Amino acid sequence: MLVFIIECTNPIDLLQGRNEGKSLEQICRLVGHEVINFHPKSKDDLLTVCKYRSSIDRKHDGTDNPDLPLCIHISSHGEDGLWFGKDLVSWHELLDALEPICTKKSMYKGDNILTISACEAKDQRLTEKIQKRRKVHKAFQPPRHFFVTASEEVYWKDAVVAWALFYNKIPNTNLSKKKKIFNVLDLIEKAELGTIHYYRWSTKKKKYICYGAQGKIKNS
Repeated sequence: MLVFIIECTNPIDLLQGRNEGKSLEQICRLVGHEVINFHPKSKDDLLTVCKYRSSIDRKHDGTDNPDLPLCIHISSHGEDGLWFGKDLVSWHELLDALEPICTKKSMYKGDNILTISACEAKDQRLTEKIQKRRKVHKAFQPPRHFFVTASEEVYWKDAVVAWALFYNKIPNTNLSKKKKIFNVLDLIEKAELGTIHYYRWSTKKKKYICYGAQGKIKNS
């Protein structure tokens, strides 16, 4: 899997050693993922990182595995949006930032995955905004898989271990098989590391279907 970590911590988090991205980067490399870690500190930085990510081109790929899933992992503080430094990026603004990634024609054939780790992310409005954007912008390709922390408050130590478990198990999971994904989420929940909701894009219905652990359908 190719993992692009986009993390913005509060300065006090850095001073006190709370850094999800650094830990995940090490774990992802350990289990065999190709990973890079970005640290945007403002909305403008976020836009720059996403625009840069959209320039990915397999012509410069030194491997011969074009089917690896591409994952963007966003980690920040949340409050009806996501904080990047002093900028509270709304869900609509986040969609605008991600649009170059979702419309760039890529030679990659693997699934697109988006994960968000933040407090209050369970109340995200990104999925509904993606659905509306898709209706008016046919070139827009929604991420096939979207995972988001579903606990009201996300504790750093639990989040790090939960996502470490996620990235350890997902490579061995057939993403076309929903039950396999549910097993991973159920494992995280049973370990009392919090809950992760899974949104899967339905090409037929042109909308996201939301699932919790054990495959229970949630209101999307």
